[in-house]
Amino acid sequence: MERRNFLKLVGLTGISLLAPWGTSSQASAQEATWGGPYFLHMHAGGGWDPTLLCDGKLTAEGTAPAYENRLVTGVGNVNGIPVPTTTAQGKFLLTANGSPIEDPQNFFQTVGRDVLVINGVDTQTNNHDTGVQGLACGHNDVELPALAALFAGQVARERQVPMAFLASGYYNRTGDVVGISRFPGNKVDLLADPFKGGEERGLLTEVGQKKILAIRNERMNALQAQATLPREKRTLNALRDATKSGDAINLLKSVATGATPAIDTFANDLAPDTRAYLTAAQNGGVSRFVDLGRPLETILRCFQAGISVSATWAQGGFDTHAQHDVNQTSSMATFLARYRYVLLRAAQLGIKDKLFVMVTSDFGRTPKYNTGNGKDHWNVTSVLLSGPGIRGGRAIGKTDEGHKALRVAKNDVNQTLPDMDTKGLRIYPSHIHREVRRVLGVDKAPFANQFPLPATHEPLPLLG
Repeated sequence: MERRNFLKLVGLTGISLLAPWGTSSQASAQEATWGGPYFLHMHAGGGWDPTLLCDGKLTAEGTAPAYENRLVTGVGNVNGIPVPTTTAQGKFLLTANGSPIEDPQNFFQTVGRDVLVINGVDTQTNNHDTGVQGLACGHNDVELPALAALFAGQVARERQVPMAFLASGYYNRTGDVVGISRFPGNKVDLLADPFKGGEERGLLTEVGQKKILAIRNERMNALQAQATLPREKRTLNALRDATKSGDAINLLKSVATGATPAIDTFANDLAPDTRAYLTAAQNGGVSRFVDLGRPLETILRCFQAGISVSATWAQGGFDTHAQHDVNQTSSMATFLARYRYVLLRAAQLGIKDKLFVMVTSDFGRTPKYNTGNGKDHWNVTSVLLSGPGIRGGRAIGKTDEGHKALRVAKNDVNQTLPDMDTKGLRIYPSHIHREVRRVLGVDKAPFANQFPLPATHEPLPLLG
């Protein structure tokens, strides 16, 4: 693959859809490759209920219990992670339309052994926009660049990675440190053959296509004749070269239209109670599990190809103000299955040991049900992290029986303290972002001081 040509194509043509690196002129003219690490931010949009995944709760005692759970009847300890295990009908499984999609206990016992759970995270808000912002950039009051953008921007200062920041999440501010690339997905064929337009015979005759190309060539000649600045001349020459390069667009097409992974490569790593359902073929012959992973497959393959550094991605459906138990478990089921897909597929693609994943949501759900059997906005949530150097298979932080955040000791985050104990600190999104910035090396970026996290939140050594 001619990656230099691909770089020119997406960076210099008029396809703003594929805007590449940031405004910095310091990026060196290296090949458009990046060998890792990579960063993926997965967001559960609407405010999830972590008590149905990694901070299990039962209905508290008393006539007016501080917490109500009409679904879960048992909670187990999986490597220190409180995971819901049983219901009145038997084993607790996350289902959608009555079908088993995920088993949280199995997840944390198997593929999730590399996942660090941070419970009792105080988002300090019940507002969707503020929650999305705070979990994406680490600051509720100031719209800092998304962490994924900062990491991509750091890399882009040294390498001209063509689609460094893939943005498909809810919050994608960049602070001008990197450009946004919105991957075209099913429009790749149109980019490869713009005159076809989905029609078997094409939108234009061969004569019409030649006429358009001739006019385009005349316009390019005119632009080059008018160019006076050396940089402008170089850009136009690169544009002319890029528009002639079939290899460049073929690289993009190969990423988006590569072979669908076989379900046989995943089957043994699915939960036993969900395996039969997830491995069954749907219309078109693709299994349910592979179909669930489609939205993230392209991101992972862009990472593997070395043409992307970081990405944001989001799934909605978590704002369960009505029929919470049914709707929340359905959204949680598909989301967790997709997280499982990311971890398994990354291993298959050979990038698992280079991939950081951060899983967040706007906030949590209230301890009690409303009159519509739903649960409303609650400021306490959980965050999941995985990646090289992050010790998983454990939980940091806790909540009390009413799902209120407790504190962790300032010098030992594994020690939990009452919320009023001043020897400890509540965990805020800024604490998590400060630590992930450090692990990714973003804190050393030349622009890092332009985007400070809240100074009122002193550092916590959450990641050691």
